[in-house]
Amino acid sequence: MTFASWTPTGHASDRGVSEDGTGGGGRALSRRTLLRALCVASTAPLVSSGETEAAPGDPWTVVALPDTQKYAERARRASIPAAQTQWILDNREAENIRFVSHEGDIVDNGDRELEWERMDDAMSTLDGELPYSVVTGNHDYATLWDRRSSTALYEQYFGPSRFEGRSWFGGNGPGDDGLSTYQLFSGGGYDFLHLALEWEPPGRVDDPSTTLGWAQEVLDRYSDRPTVLTTHSYLRDEPGERADVVQEANGNGNAGETVWRELVAPNPQIFAVLNGHFHDRGGTATGEHHQTSTNDAGLAVYEMVANYQDYDRGGDGWLRLLRFEPGGGSGDADRLAVETYSPTRGEYATDESSQFGFDLDFDARFGPFDTAESVTFRQGTDGYDGTTDTDVREAEPTSTGASATTLNVDSDEPLGTGQAVHALIRFADVVGSGAGQVSLGATVVSATLTLETTDDGDGAAVHRMLEPWDGDDTWERLGDGVQADGTQAAADPVTTTGSVSEGPTTLDVTASVGAWLDGEPNHGWAFLPAGDDGWDFAASEGVVPPTLTVRYTAPEDEPTAGDADGDGDVDADDVELVQRHLAGYDDAIDESAADVDGDGDVDIADAVAIDDRRSDR
Repeated sequence: MTFASWTPTGHASDRGVSEDGTGGGGRALSRRTLLRALCVASTAPLVSSGETEAAPGDPWTVVALPDTQKYAERARRASIPAAQTQWILDNREAENIRFVSHEGDIVDNGDRELEWERMDDAMSTLDGELPYSVVTGNHDYATLWDRRSSTALYEQYFGPSRFEGRSWFGGNGPGDDGLSTYQLFSGGGYDFLHLALEWEPPGRVDDPSTTLGWAQEVLDRYSDRPTVLTTHSYLRDEPGERADVVQEANGNGNAGETVWRELVAPNPQIFAVLNGHFHDRGGTATGEHHQTSTNDAGLAVYEMVANYQDYDRGGDGWLRLLRFEPGGGSGDADRLAVETYSPTRGEYATDESSQFGFDLDFDARFGPFDTAESVTFRQGTDGYDGTTDTDVREAEPTSTGASATTLNVDSDEPLGTGQAVHALIRFADVVGSGAGQVSLGATVVSATLTLETTDDGDGAAVHRMLEPWDGDDTWERLGDGVQADGTQAAADPVTTTGSVSEGPTTLDVTASVGAWLDGEPNHGWAFLPAGDDGWDFAASEGVVPPTLTVRYTAPEDEPTAGDADGDGDVDADDVELVQRHLAGYDDAIDESAADVDGDGDVDIADAVAIDDRRSDR
């Protein structure tokens, strides 16, 4: 760290912004910044303290509080977090502080109430003054690293009851413990969502009873809000690496790489991820790192780790200031400028790991966002029963795996025989105009197939099937298993899994679903072995059935199903028009609207369906 001394008074000028609104050294307001200041087009900000937010176009700040555990541990250091929160309060107007996010490890010993009392005293300075959040770290459990141990003291001091009645507090995750929460705040004329997720947040995004599933529901509910996500363990303080190993004692949770893949990357509204936890000063790492990653929508995500617990006095009061500066970047760009400051030292750290920034366009990055809809297909969920799967075995050429609870892909089963096992999966009724289907004419944003791996293995090459098959098919009936010859199955794989480990395995099948929407038949996929270490995963009859999740954008002028004449109503005229079409008359007809069942053809079944939908009956 390189330090620059600073006196915590008169800081607006010292920070490069003069009292009259010009930049340091008399830099005039840019035309773009001036226009921002004159145009107020957003909804009213959510504030809890009664203060008035600065005008759009003015900079605003989010403060990140890294791990405070070493301050809480010792009485002589307890004044440090109190100094941090007091500085935040004292400078909230000059810095235009809109939100404060604690990054976890509030205390060092989760079962020691005195430490919680110290941090309660420190954080209470912000109560009723500023929106803020806290998350659990691994030290905040009664037993270190053990999610099964008690969080009673966390709940007592920082549970949902602490935030009741705050207009900016959105709610908490599954259960009553309040380990994960969300908040709403505003800054610069933009309305933000903040997600505070517990250490190594457990669960799956498609299961709302779990933390990740709940988080996805919150993102869906506030899909128009740019989002900051804070969780304790995510990005390592080693360049370019997210955590890829679950450290929880029972393996119950998701490492940072999984959180990125399953939650952050697919949700374009998440533009920043903050975390603490990692703090290796013994080697090259310093408790700091930042990087820019690209999400599934091709947008930048700014990932930052900060944890100073190994510095003098357990962190020496260092905190992070995320300053949002309209027009503050190069050229006409806006800038997210990150600075590291210690209220107890009265200094900024000015090395490149502590002082850095990102140029971006606030209007473009903070919305509007991808308005994609999402639909999920999983056997037994929401009445869906369209999954067919099986495996076929060279060693048992006339047997079928249609009723198996686990499917296998292998090139050497039984062991030592060199005989193969192929698996097949198909999801019916994916495309159509009915409820729970991907709309006709839609554009696929992403499609993922998630399989529950029950045994590690070499994985498979996944090929789109080009010919029909059914669950009772055998190795023999398919003609010596599946042939990726461009006739029975596509010659080129949709994806190759690589080695797979126990737990969820997610595959990108966007190209396949896109092909189905372009009119190609949906015959599902074949899984052909990629090695001699077999891969086992749950079948549709298994505990965790295969799941297909499709995110898509509907056409801007999507026709009403059955409105064959395009008059905005489904009535007897539409029935007559379809009947005339079937009789060969050359009347103008909207075939996409008339094809109610989505099978690619307008036929008598569509006429019957339109008659059932008539509004003039």
